[in-house]
Amino acid sequence: MISPAGVVAGVPLTAYPSGPESEQGGFNAALLLRILRRRKRWFAITFLLLAGLQVGRTLHQRITSPVFSGAFTLLITDPVNDPTRGQSAEEGGAIASLARNTATADLPTLIQVLQSRAVLEPVFDQLRAEGAENSDLPRIGVGLVTPDAVSRELGSPWGVLEVRGRGTDRQLLELGLQRTEQAYLAWATSQRQERLSDGLRFLEEQEPRLQANSNALQNDLQRFRETNTLIAPTEEALALRAQLEELNQRLLAQQGERQRLLDLQGDVAAGRLSARDFRIGGGGGQAALGVEGAGAGAGGGGELAANLPNQALLDELGRLEQEIAVAEANFQPGAKVLRSLTAARDKLLPELRAKQMDAVEAALRQNTNAIRTTGAQVSRLERQFQQQPELVREFEALQQRLQIADGNLESYLRTREQFQLEIAQRSTPWKVISSTQVSDIPVEPSLRRGLLQGLLLGLLGGTGVALVRDRMDHVFHTPREVREDLQAPLLGHIPFVEFFENVRRENRFLLDDLDRQTEGEGGYQRFYYQEALRNLYTSLRFLSTEKPLRSVGVTSSVPSEGKSLLNVLLAKTLSELGQRVLLVDADLRKPQIHHRLGLDNLRGLSNLLTDENLDWRVLVQTLPNSPSWHVLTAGQLPPDPPRLLGSERMGQLVETLAASGDFDLILYDTRPALGLADAALTAQHLDGILLLVSLNRVDRALPLQVVERIREAGAPLLGVVTNSCRRSSERDSSLGYGYGSYRYGSYRSYASSGASAEDDSASPLQRLRRWFSR
Repeated sequence: MISPAGVVAGVPLTAYPSGPESEQGGFNAALLLRILRRRKRWFAITFLLLAGLQVGRTLHQRITSPVFSGAFTLLITDPVNDPTRGQSAEEGGAIASLARNTATADLPTLIQVLQSRAVLEPVFDQLRAEGAENSDLPRIGVGLVTPDAVSRELGSPWGVLEVRGRGTDRQLLELGLQRTEQAYLAWATSQRQERLSDGLRFLEEQEPRLQANSNALQNDLQRFRETNTLIAPTEEALALRAQLEELNQRLLAQQGERQRLLDLQGDVAAGRLSARDFRIGGGGGQAALGVEGAGAGAGGGGELAANLPNQALLDELGRLEQEIAVAEANFQPGAKVLRSLTAARDKLLPELRAKQMDAVEAALRQNTNAIRTTGAQVSRLERQFQQQPELVREFEALQQRLQIADGNLESYLRTREQFQLEIAQRSTPWKVISSTQVSDIPVEPSLRRGLLQGLLLGLLGGTGVALVRDRMDHVFHTPREVREDLQAPLLGHIPFVEFFENVRRENRFLLDDLDRQTEGEGGYQRFYYQEALRNLYTSLRFLSTEKPLRSVGVTSSVPSEGKSLLNVLLAKTLSELGQRVLLVDADLRKPQIHHRLGLDNLRGLSNLLTDENLDWRVLVQTLPNSPSWHVLTAGQLPPDPPRLLGSERMGQLVETLAASGDFDLILYDTRPALGLADAALTAQHLDGILLLVSLNRVDRALPLQVVERIREAGAPLLGVVTNSCRRSSERDSSLGYGYGSYRYGSYRSYASSGASAEDDSASPLQRLRRWFSR
């Protein structure tokens, strides 16, 4: 039984895994491959058609209008700045660069100019004059050969240009490239000459102005020297500085001598000097004193050489000193002679010190005058030196401006001479590295590229046509699609069997023929559908673990899906397994079971539903040679089948048959569910109902409507069974079938060797026809 939550007998729907191909979202390569395999005829035809057209188009263009390619290479610099003359350009400096008007080399712009009509049109005019058509003229392109890392880092103007041409006429292409080669060399030379001439005119225009500027600066410098009586202000300032330093040294010496004279004056006044000889002279302001006694050290260090007028006093003092020394040696300290000599000396000393003081004061006056004179000289020189930096600055500024003006004038003159020399040389700045070469084999259209384009176009076109065709065919193609769209358990898949083809149309069923299908292709087909039905029965058993399923109905969306045939084959397979099976034909509008099994339909289900006194055991028929297979036909066609199928009598009959214990499984063959209520009314009395979906036949929307109707009616939907109504190359239908994620492989190895021999004996043409017919 199935619960309202969508759980079949305790087994959730997730117990039937959908496999990796059921994932939603993203690109599904497996799905695309299945579509291409399913629509391989459309894909193959489109692929061959588009690929053939593309390859044929390529071959036609290569024969009728081939395209040849040629090229030559140029070693170039800027048309004016030739690095071979780098030394001359460097001598000219910025003036030469300004005159040339080529501070940098713009190769991309140069390439655009070389490709322009202004340069190439004369070449094309020559070719037209020689009889060439506009459509045959070559296409010229210029490209820069990638420079090395050093050139990129240094920004070198050097470069290698590759000039390529393409055209349909090989000879015309070669001639056009040769003319282009000559035109580029001539253009480079003319551009160089033109720009050199422009630079020379620029230099000649600037020369008078530079010469006038230099002359004006020389006149300003001359007036400056005359005004300030200076020839070389810098050297004169240095000499003045030396004089000032010499006077400062003299002033310091005079000030030191004054201090010594003052010290000497103090010693004389204190009576600490006793001189035998005292001289003061004016030789450069120096003082020299000859002294005796304790004061000699105080006055040392200077000499003033000058003889005093009282030299006799000094001589007398010297004589008295000698006599006193003799007396002290011969007499006692208090002797009269010694006292007399001492008294004479003491009388002479004050007079002598007065004379010494006069001499020191005279030396001080002389020293003071010398200091005053030297200080005045220093002050005068300092005032003069303070004015000197401003004059030096003005002089240097004028001199610097004059040097710049003279340098510019010299550069202009030198650059003008260089330009005149270069114009006279008329050398070509570019050089042909590789002359014109044209290939003998066409480069376009490329056979390899055309073949690849054809294959790609064929693949894309074939895939697109296959997808569109598959989209227009709004049917289910694989059991996986049924499971994913309906969101219901997939209980089994019935493969295509050629023996059952056109059974409904021929209104036949040869039960004995099925039993005789034991060898060759027939044996393989029989084994194939039997295994599929056994797998279906296994799935039904696993649906209910608490209570076995006894009454199961089978319906479909529309007629001709193989519903009745499925019931017959399932009942036969189960009876062969030893199961007691009752097959009830519940299609009271167009019954088919009695036709399939060759039974009479005089009385059946309709009679049991209308006559309560009939016993069902009387109407149940047993098939010959199948004692466990019982059939209850539909009986006479009633006027109102829905009233009978939805009646209480129908429910009681279903319960009675299930509770009888005579059958392990009761199968009900119902009407298609769409358009009629018969299937839903019957399913409400059963343990569950199966929905049969035919692949490649029924519209995808119809099974969805059936599922909704069954669930709205409250009938338990056990699951879905798919059915292949025609041969297919899909793996799901021709190579195996599965329950959940478990899959049985191909069973052709079980077939007898007769089928293999039949396939091997087929001719290649027959195999090709069979392949396209799939």
